[in-house]
Amino acid sequence: MATSIRRQRFPLGSVLFSLSLAAVFGYYAHGVHAAARGVTDWLLILPAAGIGITALLVIVGTNVIDWYRQRDAAAQEDPSTLPAVLFMGLLALYVALIPVIGFDLGSLLFLCLALYLQGEKRWWVIVGFGVVVSATIVLLFIELLGIRLPTLLL
Repeated sequence: MATSIRRQRFPLGSVLFSLSLAAVFGYYAHGVHAAARGVTDWLLILPAAGIGITALLVIVGTNVIDWYRQRDAAAQEDPSTLPAVLFMGLLALYVALIPVIGFDLGSLLFLCLALYLQGEKRWWVIVGFGVVVSATIVLLFIELLGIRLPTLLL
């Protein structure tokens, strides 16, 4: 019985794209920091840039580690891309509907549907997690940060 062995190519495009995007994040954060008049100008930009750069570096590391682990492994069928496409559609729908149904209800629905797409079947976990996380985030933005959000319930 013959087995086909496919050598995995190094994910050069993904690594270079992620590193380029991290460099752009860094350049933007440096520009904001250099032009800032005070702490309030860069307080929200620099942490977001730091999180973005960290996330991109984690992506690069994950890609390299995955390539290293699979480079000599036998070829396997590619997994279905349907869940990823459904999640991207759900994310686009979430962003489009926030002005209509509000951030609170939109976040609740998005979290519940995203958990279901990820394979969670227990309805009480889905609803409980959605309610707790979306209410916490909305109250954090409104009460602690003082940011006005379009809300329907809270």
